[in-house]
Amino acid sequence: MFKVKGDMKRITKHLSKMQKKQIPFAAAQAINATLFDVMKAEKVQMPKKLDKPTPFTMKAFKINKAKKTELVGDIHITPERWKYLKYVVEGGTRTGNIGVPTKNAKLNKYGNIPMRRKGLIKKKNQYIATIGSVSGVWERTKSGTKLIVAFEKSVTYEKQFPFKKIADGVARKKFQRNFKRSLAKALSTAR
Repeated sequence: MFKVKGDMKRITKHLSKMQKKQIPFAAAQAINATLFDVMKAEKVQMPKKLDKPTPFTMKAFKINKAKKTELVGDIHITPERWKYLKYVVEGGTRTGNIGVPTKNAKLNKYGNIPMRRKGLIKKKNQYIATIGSVSGVWERTKSGTKLIVAFEKSVTYEKQFPFKKIADGVARKKFQRNFKRSLAKALSTAR
């Protein structure tokens, strides 16, 4: 999660009463505009940093908007996507029986095991077994048996997607400009 918070004390010190009245509204608008700038940048960077992210993954970001009564907003990765994206954002080791496709696996255009059917077994001639010391999904063929998906006890991931670094860079670059624009608009429409 990345939060954008407005600190308005230094800005409001030299303003008139009418101008001060518009500050919370302008600040909330600026925070929200900055959060949307961050989300746009995250979506642009995702396919550059990750190998063929799916449309589901590209919709990973959610914004909680700031209000004029609460000058804090955030952008975060939704929980159902965080389950797998946390490994590319933070790095780390995933443990358990993790299915890793082999060269024999037919992958979809995103490089993933297709999930048309639930589970890893896709055909009637596929089964889960341990052959020798290798556990996984195997397939009977005319020429013998081939490993489709290997089960690994752990898989280690490197950090690939700098979510917070992207957000911080965009917020530092855009917030001031967004605030000036929001304040000018608020003052021009103030009554």
